Amino acid sequence: MSLWNRYKSELFEQSPAWSLGFFRFGFGILLFFTSARYIYYGWVQKYFLEPSFHFKHFGFSWVGVIPGPLLYFVFIILCVTAVFISLGVLYRTSIFIYWLGFSYFNLLDVSTYLNHYYLIFLLLFLLFWIPADRCFSLSHFLEAYRNGRWSTPKIPNWSLWILRFQIGCVYFFGGLAKLVPDWLFSAQPLRIWLARNTDFPVIGGFFSYPIAGYVFSYAGLFFDLLVPFCLLKKNLRPWAYSFVLIFHILTWRLFPIGMFPWIMIFSALLFFPPTWPIKVRGFLKRRGIFPYGELRNLFKTAWNKLPVRFRFLSAKFLLILLRTLEKPNVLGRSFETKLGDFASHFVSRFGIWAVSLYILIQVIFPLRHFLYPGNHLWTEQGFRFAWHIMLIQKNGFASFQVVNLRTGETQYVLPESYLNEVQKTMMSTQPDLILQFAHFLGDREKKRTGDDIAVYAEVRVSLNGKKSLPFIDPNRDLMKVKDNFFHKDWVLPDFK
Repeated sequence: MSLWNRYKSELFEQSPAWSLGFFRFGFGILLFFTSARYIYYGWVQKYFLEPSFHFKHFGFSWVGVIPGPLLYFVFIILCVTAVFISLGVLYRTSIFIYWLGFSYFNLLDVSTYLNHYYLIFLLLFLLFWIPADRCFSLSHFLEAYRNGRWSTPKIPNWSLWILRFQIGCVYFFGGLAKLVPDWLFSAQPLRIWLARNTDFPVIGGFFSYPIAGYVFSYAGLFFDLLVPFCLLKKNLRPWAYSFVLIFHILTWRLFPIGMFPWIMIFSALLFFPPTWPIKVRGFLKRRGIFPYGELRNLFKTAWNKLPVRFRFLSAKFLLILLRTLEKPNVLGRSFETKLGDFASHFVSRFGIWAVSLYILIQVIFPLRHFLYPGNHLWTEQGFRFAWHIMLIQKNGFASFQVVNLRTGETQYVLPESYLNEVQKTMMSTQPDLILQFAHFLGDREKKRTGDDIAVYAEVRVSLNGKKSLPFIDPNRDLMKVKDNFFHKDWVLPDFK
């Protein structure tokens, strides 16, 4: 058998779906919290409705903010579909709707970009093609209830391996990106960030010493580069996952990085064998722990002491609830079946090529910053969508000169006149956002006066604790500059 045929055969062999089903269940819960936070913390209003100007991803300037009630409704739909994803109800329909809604609100403003949002986008895309609803779903549970035993659904091996590959990319390319002088020789920006956490319990005092930055920098470097490979090794996997827990919980406590640590902690479980949830259940059963031991007996004793009618009505209510939740699978079966048939047909016909192409893109795309001259941490060309995580601490100050070319009248504009604090902070250090804001000011003035307008930017930026330097060529009329993927020669180098 040729290497290619062996590769195809192994990818399409069948494995138990327990691990994948557990991942889908937990991932849906994480998606719910990701969306619900925007409503709970008022971020919908703060990031999307209040600002009069929004920064756009290249090529997506046409994506606008819909009216407030509709935007809140979008987030409510995201919360509902996240629950459906977790329960495996209308699985592919829910994945598709969530992916569309999630993509929409992430396209509204570049200043809210986060690496783990890009990861969620990719995982949702992959899960659409993967039959992750075969296990630990509502239909699987009701099937077990009706048959009196759990079935063991199967999934093709590629379903697990493509997810493992994607999580491995986050770690490996995140480590590769740390092979830069600031990280290796100056321990920056960790030295800056750790110095802010000297009140951390037990080890906080250590953070005030310069050596702490180097310890954490090199620990983070080797962790990112090695952990995906260690998770693949059976004898190293328990140790590697222990480090995953320690590393991500520590970074969650130390740094404001949102849901990222929890997504990575949960996703790393995919590296365990497909049957690990059943083995954990067996382990707990042998030791008399929930759900088969003392806790279950305690629950059973308490349950039996309740009135018979209450227990009867409670059980009846639970069954009605489960059957009601099952109904969308029946009511929406037509569209869901079409999506499932489309995904199955596409995978059966193009699966091996599609998987190979996806892998190729995910390997090449994070390396595109090498195509640009200069320090990519300074210029940020090729920085987004490349797993450049926790690499920079940039502080900037920007002001703009808006010049009427007919009258010579000059206006000096500060960003806070139009931007909220997050937008202003992000714009002051990112060239494409500076350019967008300059065009916004120029177009606004041109529309008001009808005259030709020039816009110049005075921007100074400090990278990783270094001396503040001019960032944008102050003599360059930014109205004559168009954004593209070529080198931005109007960004000054990070040296004099």
